[in-house]
Amino acid sequence: MQKEAAKHTTPESIRRRIAEAEKQIHDLFNAGGTSGPMGQALEAHRELIEVLTKRLADFR
Repeated sequence: MQKEAAKHTTPESIRRRIAEAEKQIHDLFNAGGTSGPMGQALEAHRELIEVLTKRLADFR
């Protein structure tokens, strides 16, 4: 997660990636993915959003 988050160095880039991760979570839920590999993907996206949100807060 840290490696992916490190790619985003501006507030705008961070906001775009958060929106993208939120859409991916939405799509996974709609596909019925809450366990197994899809559940792991959901968790990974949630963690990414958490890390990016903290990074975005550092800009404020």
